[in-house]
Amino acid sequence: MVKGGLVVTSERELVADVAIAGGRIAAIGGDLAGAHELDARGLYVLPGAVDGHVHLNDPTFPPYATLTADSFATGTRAAAFGGVTTVVDFAQPAVGQPLLEELDRRLSDAAGEAVIDYGLHLNLRDPDPVRIAEIPSVFERGVPSFKLYMAYEGYRIPDAAIFRAMLAVAGEGGLAVLHAENDDVIVELTRRLEADGKTGPRWLAAACPPEGEAEAVHRVIALARIAGARLLVFHLSCAESAREIAEAKARGQAVAGEVTSHGLVLEQSALHSGDARAQSLAVRPPIRDAGQRSALWAALADRTIDIVSSDHCPRAPRASSQPAGVSGIEARLALVHHFGVGDGLIDRSRWVDACSTRPAELLGLARKGDLRPGHDADVVLFDPQKEVALSTETLHSALPFSSYEGVSVRGFPITTISRGEVIVENGVFVGAPGRGRFVERGY
Repeated sequence: MVKGGLVVTSERELVADVAIAGGRIAAIGGDLAGAHELDARGLYVLPGAVDGHVHLNDPTFPPYATLTADSFATGTRAAAFGGVTTVVDFAQPAVGQPLLEELDRRLSDAAGEAVIDYGLHLNLRDPDPVRIAEIPSVFERGVPSFKLYMAYEGYRIPDAAIFRAMLAVAGEGGLAVLHAENDDVIVELTRRLEADGKTGPRWLAAACPPEGEAEAVHRVIALARIAGARLLVFHLSCAESAREIAEAKARGQAVAGEVTSHGLVLEQSALHSGDARAQSLAVRPPIRDAGQRSALWAALADRTIDIVSSDHCPRAPRASSQPAGVSGIEARLALVHHFGVGDGLIDRSRWVDACSTRPAELLGLARKGDLRPGHDADVVLFDPQKEVALSTETLHSALPFSSYEGVSVRGFPITTISRGEVIVENGVFVGAPGRGRFVERGY
């Protein structure tokens, strides 16, 4: 029983008690009683956050074949501290590899390691029609979302293959997920910049102009419309791309957009130092300027952009180079609260919707992301007054530096409940190792 907190959902706020029984929400109301009670007075009571875009312990993710710093064990533990109760990671079959073979291997990575619940997307890297013909068998295993790339050698597939995959996904009622950038333009601009001696993270945004991203977003929206596929475009980074999403929605197309917490919060100046942190933040699409960040917040507020994810992919340092990848799995919920709710850009219900409810809806997590009777009892007690300076001392990723070093937030989760079990209590991890479950998702 969670007593007396301000219950915040995507639809309402009310001071109430939340009763839990058998791992599910039993009731929400006043003057409820339970055998074990948590005092939530002065706190927000939220549905557990759903992060639909994370990369844990993944040696195959581009642009470098190197393990991420966080395993399923360390990454999901950090997530729990941040109020996240469900993540969706990726299975990434190599070219020529049967899809179910890699799906099984990836599930074995997480089994006995994850401390919160998890699902998987499947990355389709192989344009071979044989692989596309295997898509229905993946749906049967509870994986209804397929990520397709327009960028990165070894991941990028031609438009014709993207379209064939969309047709197959649409035939099963699933979700096509796209990394949308015009890679040819980026490669050419990078070559020209390097010829002028302009190398390193500070020049990334110049190599990845908003117009090139928006062109790719426009193209995948068109392909999805022809194929009749539902579409989610990952990590939108600019007003131009958000405009393409808005226009598709106005036509009635089933299109959704995602923005990352680092895309909303971090400044381009973070890329200028040239140190390991700057290298790690050189992600694509790139961190953009303040005007673009303001446009992304506005698009999130008016629901052009549906969800906020972390794209957590912390790269362990190497002697020769520092591959890109932000560690954000623990900070996302607090960052969106501080910079969104705290600055008056979104209200609390939109915050919960973007971080919990809408991701669960889009990704087919039928019993996640909301506080209502019958749903999994994934509940977060969030202290709106708790101040945290984000650093390696206060966060729990295995990355040896903080992607958000120097950023402070007001408001942070203090207790996390997963399927009725308290796994973080007053800032202390008390969950059992490996207790997380694979969630077969609907569509």
